[in-house]
Amino acid sequence: MIPEFLKTAFADVAAAGLTGVTSPLTSLLSIRDPRDADGLLYYWGRSMMAAAGATHTARGLDHLPPGNVVFVCNHQSNYDVILFFAHVRKHTRWVAKRELFKIPVFGQTMRLAGNIPVDRDGSESDKSRLSEAVLAVRERVSVMFFPEGTRNSDGKLKPFKKGAAVFAIQAGVPIVPMAVSGTRLILPKGSLALRWGKRAALVIGEPIQTQGLSVEDRDAVTHQLEQTVARLYARACELSGDRP
Repeated sequence: MIPEFLKTAFADVAAAGLTGVTSPLTSLLSIRDPRDADGLLYYWGRSMMAAAGATHTARGLDHLPPGNVVFVCNHQSNYDVILFFAHVRKHTRWVAKRELFKIPVFGQTMRLAGNIPVDRDGSESDKSRLSEAVLAVRERVSVMFFPEGTRNSDGKLKPFKKGAAVFAIQAGVPIVPMAVSGTRLILPKGSLALRWGKRAALVIGEPIQTQGLSVEDRDAVTHQLEQTVARLYARACELSGDRP
Protein backbone atom coordinates (compact mmCIF):
# COMPACT_ATOMS: atom_id res chain seq x y z
CA MET A 1 0.00 0.00 0.00
CA ILE A 2 1.56 3.28 -1.13
CA PRO A 3 1.20 6.09 1.45
CA GLU A 4 -0.88 9.08 0.38
CA PHE A 5 1.99 11.52 0.82
CA LEU A 6 4.07 9.58 -1.69
CA LYS A 7 1.20 9.59 -4.19
CA THR A 8 0.83 13.34 -3.72
CA ALA A 9 4.57 13.88 -4.13
CA PHE A 10 4.60 11.82 -7.33
CA ALA A 11 1.57 13.68 -8.71
CA ASP A 12 3.11 17.08 -7.98
CA VAL A 13 6.47 16.19 -9.54
CA ALA A 14 4.84 14.60 -12.60
CA ALA A 15 2.50 17.55 -13.15
CA ALA A 16 5.33 20.06 -12.80
CA GLY A 17 7.45 18.10 -15.25
CA LEU A 18 4.67 17.75 -17.80
CA THR A 19 3.81 21.46 -17.62
CA GLY A 20 7.49 22.42 -17.72
CA VAL A 21 7.93 20.53 -20.98
CA THR A 22 4.58 21.43 -22.51
CA SER A 23 4.74 25.20 -21.89
CA PRO A 24 7.78 25.98 -24.09
CA LEU A 25 6.61 23.53 -26.76
CA THR A 26 3.20 25.22 -26.81
CA SER A 27 4.90 28.60 -27.20
CA LEU A 28 6.97 27.35 -30.12
CA LEU A 29 4.04 25.71 -31.87
CA SER A 30 1.90 28.83 -31.40
CA ILE A 31 4.33 31.22 -33.08
CA ARG A 32 2.99 30.52 -36.58
CA ASP A 33 -0.60 29.67 -35.63
CA PRO A 34 -2.02 28.98 -32.13
CA ARG A 35 -4.09 26.15 -33.60
CA ASP A 36 -0.86 24.20 -34.15
CA ALA A 37 -0.66 23.66 -30.37
CA ASP A 38 -4.12 22.12 -29.98
CA GLY A 39 -3.02 18.51 -30.36
CA LEU A 40 -0.28 18.99 -27.77
CA LEU A 41 -2.72 20.57 -25.32
CA TYR A 42 -5.06 17.59 -25.71
CA TYR A 43 -2.31 15.14 -24.77
CA TRP A 44 -1.16 17.45 -21.97
CA GLY A 45 -4.67 17.37 -20.52
CA ARG A 46 -4.83 13.57 -20.70
CA SER A 47 -1.37 13.22 -19.19
CA MET A 48 -2.07 15.67 -16.37
CA MET A 49 -5.20 13.77 -15.36
CA ALA A 50 -3.21 10.53 -15.40
CA ALA A 51 -0.43 12.13 -13.34
CA ALA A 52 -2.98 12.88 -10.62
CA GLY A 53 -4.29 9.31 -10.74
CA ALA A 54 -7.67 10.78 -11.63
CA THR A 55 -10.50 8.93 -13.33
CA HIS A 56 -12.51 11.22 -15.56
CA THR A 57 -15.37 11.16 -18.01
CA ALA A 58 -17.23 13.48 -20.35
CA ARG A 59 -20.85 13.47 -21.48
CA GLY A 60 -22.52 15.49 -24.23
CA LEU A 61 -19.58 15.80 -26.63
CA ASP A 62 -22.08 15.16 -29.42
CA HIS A 63 -23.70 18.50 -28.55
CA LEU A 64 -20.69 20.44 -29.82
CA PRO A 65 -21.72 22.31 -32.98
CA PRO A 66 -19.41 23.03 -35.91
CA GLY A 67 -17.74 26.42 -35.96
CA ASN A 68 -16.71 28.69 -33.15
CA VAL A 69 -18.67 29.02 -29.91
CA VAL A 70 -18.60 30.65 -26.50
CA PHE A 71 -18.23 28.03 -23.78
CA VAL A 72 -19.73 28.87 -20.38
CA CYS A 73 -18.74 26.73 -17.41
CA ASN A 74 -18.74 26.75 -13.62
CA HIS A 75 -15.31 27.16 -12.05
CA GLN A 76 -13.93 24.88 -9.32
CA SER A 77 -10.18 24.61 -9.84
CA ASN A 78 -7.27 25.26 -12.17
CA TYR A 79 -7.85 21.66 -13.20
CA ASP A 80 -11.08 22.70 -14.97
CA VAL A 81 -9.01 23.75 -17.97
CA ILE A 82 -7.03 20.50 -17.89
CA LEU A 83 -10.22 18.40 -17.81
CA PHE A 84 -11.58 20.42 -20.74
CA PHE A 85 -8.46 19.91 -22.85
CA ALA A 86 -8.51 16.19 -22.03
CA HIS A 87 -11.86 15.76 -23.80
CA VAL A 88 -12.78 18.65 -26.11
CA ARG A 89 -11.02 18.77 -29.49
CA LYS A 90 -12.03 22.29 -30.51
CA HIS A 91 -9.67 25.24 -30.87
CA THR A 92 -10.45 27.15 -27.68
CA ARG A 93 -8.81 29.83 -25.63
CA TRP A 94 -9.65 31.63 -22.37
CA VAL A 95 -10.60 35.01 -21.03
CA ALA A 96 -8.40 35.02 -17.91
CA LYS A 97 -7.33 37.45 -15.22
CA ARG A 98 -4.13 39.31 -16.01
CA GLU A 99 -2.32 37.96 -12.93
CA LEU A 100 -2.03 34.53 -14.59
CA PHE A 101 -0.07 36.06 -17.46
CA LYS A 102 2.60 37.26 -15.01
CA ILE A 103 3.58 33.71 -13.98
CA PRO A 104 7.03 32.92 -15.44
CA VAL A 105 6.95 30.65 -18.51
CA PHE A 106 3.29 29.74 -17.97
CA GLY A 107 2.10 33.31 -18.49
CA GLN A 108 4.14 33.73 -21.66
CA THR A 109 2.73 30.46 -22.95
CA MET A 110 -0.82 31.65 -22.28
CA ARG A 111 -0.19 34.85 -24.18
CA LEU A 112 1.48 33.19 -27.18
CA ALA A 113 -1.26 30.56 -27.32
CA GLY A 114 -3.83 33.31 -27.85
CA ASN A 115 -5.53 33.57 -24.46
CA ILE A 116 -7.04 36.94 -23.53
CA PRO A 117 -5.81 38.84 -20.43
CA VAL A 118 -8.27 41.14 -18.68
CA ASP A 119 -8.26 43.13 -15.45
CA ARG A 120 -12.04 42.76 -15.05
CA ASP A 121 -12.25 46.40 -13.97
CA GLY A 122 -14.28 47.73 -16.89
CA SER A 123 -11.35 49.82 -18.12
CA GLU A 124 -11.04 50.96 -21.71
CA SER A 125 -8.14 48.55 -22.26
CA ASP A 126 -10.31 45.66 -21.11
CA LYS A 127 -13.14 46.73 -23.42
CA SER A 128 -10.69 47.01 -26.30
CA ARG A 129 -9.32 43.49 -25.74
CA LEU A 130 -12.79 42.02 -25.52
CA SER A 131 -13.81 43.82 -28.73
CA GLU A 132 -10.82 42.24 -30.47
CA ALA A 133 -11.83 38.88 -29.02
CA VAL A 134 -15.35 39.27 -30.42
CA LEU A 135 -13.82 39.50 -33.90
CA ALA A 136 -11.56 36.53 -33.17
CA VAL A 137 -14.41 34.25 -32.08
CA ARG A 138 -16.32 35.09 -35.24
CA GLU A 139 -13.40 34.14 -37.43
CA ARG A 140 -10.97 31.67 -35.86
CA VAL A 141 -11.33 30.58 -32.23
CA SER A 142 -13.83 29.50 -29.57
CA VAL A 143 -13.65 31.27 -26.22
CA MET A 144 -14.28 30.00 -22.68
CA PHE A 145 -15.85 32.06 -19.89
CA PHE A 146 -16.16 31.21 -16.20
CA PRO A 147 -19.08 33.54 -15.39
CA GLU A 148 -18.89 33.00 -11.63
CA GLY A 149 -15.76 35.16 -11.80
CA THR A 150 -13.61 33.08 -9.46
CA ARG A 151 -12.97 29.49 -8.43
CA ASN A 152 -15.68 28.05 -6.22
CA SER A 153 -14.05 26.05 -3.43
CA ASP A 154 -17.22 24.82 -1.69
CA GLY A 155 -18.82 23.35 -4.81
CA LYS A 156 -21.89 25.60 -4.64
CA LEU A 157 -22.62 27.64 -7.76
CA LYS A 158 -22.28 31.41 -7.47
CA PRO A 159 -24.40 33.96 -9.41
CA PHE A 160 -23.29 34.42 -13.02
CA LYS A 161 -21.92 37.68 -14.32
CA LYS A 162 -23.39 38.93 -17.61
CA GLY A 163 -20.18 39.29 -19.61
CA ALA A 164 -20.36 35.89 -21.32
CA ALA A 165 -23.91 36.53 -22.57
CA VAL A 166 -22.98 40.00 -23.86
CA PHE A 167 -19.87 38.66 -25.55
CA ALA A 168 -21.70 35.81 -27.31
CA ILE A 169 -24.54 38.09 -28.44
CA GLN A 170 -22.06 40.59 -29.86
CA ALA A 171 -20.15 37.83 -31.63
CA GLY A 172 -23.34 36.21 -32.91
CA VAL A 173 -22.14 32.68 -32.10
CA PRO A 174 -23.80 29.90 -30.09
CA ILE A 175 -23.21 29.54 -26.37
CA VAL A 176 -22.35 26.02 -25.21
CA PRO A 177 -23.18 25.55 -21.51
CA MET A 178 -21.15 23.00 -19.60
CA ALA A 179 -20.32 21.94 -16.06
CA VAL A 180 -17.41 20.32 -14.26
CA SER A 181 -17.38 18.45 -10.97
CA GLY A 182 -14.63 16.84 -8.91
CA THR A 183 -11.81 19.08 -10.08
CA ARG A 184 -11.92 21.01 -6.80
CA LEU A 185 -10.92 17.78 -5.05
CA ILE A 186 -7.93 17.21 -7.36
CA LEU A 187 -6.44 20.67 -6.86
CA PRO A 188 -8.28 22.69 -4.18
CA LYS A 189 -8.29 26.48 -4.40
CA GLY A 190 -5.29 27.91 -2.55
CA SER A 191 -3.35 24.63 -2.64
CA LEU A 192 -0.33 23.59 -4.69
CA ALA A 193 -0.59 19.91 -3.72
CA LEU A 194 -2.52 17.54 -5.98
CA ARG A 195 -4.78 14.98 -4.35
CA TRP A 196 -4.37 11.52 -5.78
CA GLY A 197 -7.07 9.26 -7.21
CA LYS A 198 -10.09 11.58 -7.39
CA ARG A 199 -12.95 11.41 -9.90
CA ALA A 200 -13.94 14.26 -12.21
CA ALA A 201 -16.65 14.76 -14.79
CA LEU A 202 -17.45 17.17 -17.61
CA VAL A 203 -21.03 17.47 -18.91
CA ILE A 204 -21.83 19.51 -22.03
CA GLY A 205 -25.30 20.81 -22.84
CA GLU A 206 -27.04 21.74 -26.07
CA PRO A 207 -26.03 25.04 -27.69
CA ILE A 208 -28.01 28.20 -27.02
CA GLN A 209 -28.39 30.29 -30.16
CA THR A 210 -27.75 34.04 -30.02
CA GLN A 211 -28.54 35.12 -33.57
CA GLY A 212 -31.27 37.74 -33.60
CA LEU A 213 -30.64 38.71 -29.97
CA SER A 214 -29.47 42.10 -28.76
CA VAL A 215 -27.52 43.21 -25.71
CA GLU A 216 -30.87 43.98 -24.07
CA ASP A 217 -31.42 40.21 -23.92
CA ARG A 218 -28.34 39.66 -21.73
CA ASP A 219 -30.31 39.24 -18.49
CA ALA A 220 -32.60 36.60 -19.94
CA VAL A 221 -29.68 34.72 -21.52
CA THR A 222 -27.66 34.87 -18.29
CA HIS A 223 -30.63 33.50 -16.35
CA GLN A 224 -31.02 30.69 -18.88
CA LEU A 225 -27.31 29.89 -18.57
CA GLU A 226 -27.50 29.76 -14.78
CA GLN A 227 -30.39 27.32 -14.88
CA THR A 228 -28.83 25.16 -17.57
CA VAL A 229 -25.39 24.97 -15.96
CA ALA A 230 -27.01 24.13 -12.61
CA ARG A 231 -28.79 21.18 -14.24
CA LEU A 232 -25.61 20.02 -15.97
CA TYR A 233 -23.70 20.42 -12.72
CA ALA A 234 -26.11 18.13 -10.90
CA ARG A 235 -25.41 15.47 -13.53
CA ALA A 236 -21.65 16.06 -13.31
CA CYS A 237 -21.80 15.64 -9.53
CA GLU A 238 -23.54 12.28 -9.99
CA LEU A 239 -20.79 11.14 -12.35
CA SER A 240 -17.90 12.36 -10.17
CA GLY A 241 -19.38 11.33 -6.85
CA ASP A 242 -18.73 14.81 -5.46
CA ARG A 243 -21.88 16.00 -3.73
CA PRO A 244 -21.31 19.42 -2.11
